[in-house]
Parts: sequence; C-alpha cells; structure tokens
Amino acid sequence: MSEPKRPPTGLSTRARKLWADTCEVYDLDEHEFPILEAACRELDLIARLEKELKGAPLMVRGSQGQDVANPLLGEVRMHRKAYIDFIGKLELPESDGAAAHDPRRAAAQKAANARWSRGA
Repeated sequence: MSEPKRPPTGLSTRARKLWADTCEVYDLDEHEFPILEAACRELDLIARLEKELKGAPLMVRGSQGQDVANPLLGEVRMHRKAYIDFIGKLELPESDGAAAHDPRRAAAQKAANARWSRGA
C-alpha cells in the first residue's frame, strides 16, 4: 500500500478521521482523492447545516405568509445525498457481510475486492 496522503486543510476532526480511515484501509488511485475530499467537505457542511437547524423551527413563514418547511431541511437532504454519491463513486467494498445475502451484491463485492487487492 502506498503512503497515504495528508488530509486537505480546513477539515473538521470528523472529516479528517474519514480521510485517514479511508486512506488507511484502501489504496486509492490519484483520481479518487478529489472525490474523497469532496465527501469530507460535504460531511463538514452537513454538520454545519444540522447545527443551524438544531432548535430552529421546522416550519417558517413563506413569501406569501404561508407556513413552509424550513429551507435548511432541503439543504441538509441535498447535501446528504451528495455525500452518499461521493462515497458511492469511490466504489469501496463493503465489510458488513451484506453481500452474503444477495448474489448480485456478492458479485459486486468480489469485483470490488479484486480491485482493492491488486498488488497485495
């Protein structure tokens, strides 16, 4: 396994842990580091949005005076999806044993394991 890259500057402790844990377990290709960085930054953004939402009303006044969902709810949902998409683009093998119950997942797991075990 190659020497893991240092995490980008400005990441929270949680995001740096995601970076370090991912680099420790997987030998990422050079083009995958920007994807991992984007996932880490999404993780931080989600935490900031959730902090803003904590204690905030779920319903707020809309432009016509009507009750509408707090816009931060949609933002959190959108950034959670972006985070999941970035993690998915890395195509990291799962280690939770879920592949054993689904033949398609088992095949995908086998392919992912082959990808990550190259040179090992």
